[in-house]
Amino acid sequence: MNTIRNEEDVKQFLKQVCSHIRAKEVHQAVKLELEGHLQDIIEEKLERGFALHTAIKEAINQMGAPELIGAEFHKVHRPRTDWKLLGLLTFFILFGLVAVFNAQVSLVQRLGSSSIGLQQVIYICVGGLLMVGIRLFDYQKIARYSWIIYFSTLGLLVYSITTGSGINGVNNYLQLGRFVVNVISISPYLFILSLAGIWSARPTPQLNESQMKLILRSLWLNFGVLLIPCVFFLKAHSLTDFILFFLGSASVLLTLKRKRNILISHVSLIFGSVIFFLLTSRHQTHSIYRWISFLKPQEDIQGFNYILTQSKKAISSASWWGHGYGTPLTTLPELHSNMMFAFLIYCFGWIAGILIFVMVIFFIIHSLQIGLKIRDTYGKSLLKGLFTLFVIQFLWSMLMSVGWAPLSAFSLPFISFNGQVVIFQFAAIGLILSVYRRKDLIGL
Repeated sequence: MNTIRNEEDVKQFLKQVCSHIRAKEVHQAVKLELEGHLQDIIEEKLERGFALHTAIKEAINQMGAPELIGAEFHKVHRPRTDWKLLGLLTFFILFGLVAVFNAQVSLVQRLGSSSIGLQQVIYICVGGLLMVGIRLFDYQKIARYSWIIYFSTLGLLVYSITTGSGINGVNNYLQLGRFVVNVISISPYLFILSLAGIWSARPTPQLNESQMKLILRSLWLNFGVLLIPCVFFLKAHSLTDFILFFLGSASVLLTLKRKRNILISHVSLIFGSVIFFLLTSRHQTHSIYRWISFLKPQEDIQGFNYILTQSKKAISSASWWGHGYGTPLTTLPELHSNMMFAFLIYCFGWIAGILIFVMVIFFIIHSLQIGLKIRDTYGKSLLKGLFTLFVIQFLWSMLMSVGWAPLSAFSLPFISFNGQVVIFQFAAIGLILSVYRRKDLIGL
C-alpha cells in the first residue's frame, strides 16, 4: 500500500473524494479505506500482466467518479444535529420564559418588585451561546483533562464551603466579582464530566507493579473518587446534589458495564457515607426527618409537611384551566424555583401540568434512544450521566409537587428560575449535542 500511496494519480483521486466530505476528521480513515480497495484491484491487474501505471488508472476508473464516492461518504459520516432534542429544549425554554414572567407578576404583587424575568432572559442568552459553541467542539478532547476537572471541582467545593457565602450557615455560593455562583449545584455536572473520562479510560498495569499496588489503585479509581465528593456534598448539607451525584455516577457505571461487585460497592459506599453523616451531624438528621415526612402526609401539616400540603391544595384548586396568569399564591414559598410545577398548574390548570409531563416523558424516551446510537464509550457514558441529572430533576420536581416524593431543592430544568445554574445546564446540553454530532465520525 505504501507503493500506491505516493502515486500522483492516487493522490489526486483521494483528494477529489475528500473534497466532497465536509467532516475533515474522517478524511484519513476514508483515504486508508479507499487505498485498501485500490491496492486489491491493482494487485489483481498486475497479476494479469498490466503495467503499474495502467493498473492504477484502471483501478481508479473501476472505483467510480470521485464526486459520487465523496458524496456517499459524506452522507454516512457527516456531522449530525439532534433536532428532536433541540425541539424539546425550545419547548422547555419558551414554556420556562412564560413560567418565570408569570412568577414575576405574582412576586411583584407580593413583594413589590422582582427582576427574575430579565435575569432569566440573560442567562438563557448566555447559556444558549455557550451551548452552540460547545456543540461544535470535539468533546473527546475533554477526556484527557478528566483528572484536572475532578480535582479543580474538589478545590472549588472546599473553597466554597470554607470561605463562601450562603444562607443559614450553608456556604454554597462563591463570589466572583459581581457574580455569585452556586458551586454546590454545578459540581454534579462537573463530576459526571470527569468521572466519565476517568472510568472509561483503561489504565494499563505498570511493569513490575505489585498486586497490592494494583488493588490500591483499583480502590482509588472505583471508590476513592466517589467518597470524597460525597463527604463534601453532605458537609455542605446538600442532599439534593448528593442524590444527583449518586444517581449520575451510578448511571455512568452501568453504561460502562462494570462488574456487579463494583456496583454493589458503589451503593454501599454512598449509603454508608450518608449514615455516617446522619449519625454525626445534627443538621443532617433534621433534614432527613423533613425528607421522610412525606410518607405520612396527614401528620404535621403545619410543620414538615406544610409546603407539600399547600402544593397539593394549589394543584387541586386549579381545575383544567387554572386561576389565570400571574395569580398570587401567598401560601406557597419558592414558587418561582422549587415549586414552579405546582404554581404553573395553579395558574394555567391541569392541562399545563399534563403538557409538561408528556414533554418530559418524550425527553426521557429520546435520551434512551440516542444512547443506543452512540458507539464511543466515553461519549455514551458522558451522555447517559448528564441525561440522568436532567431526568432526576424533572421527575423529582413534579412528583414532589403532588406529594409523591420528599420535599427538596430540585426544580424543573430550563423552566424554573435557577439562577446561573441554567448556564451550566445549557453547557451540559451542548456536550450532549457534541456527542450526538460526532456519533458517525468515530469508530471508522
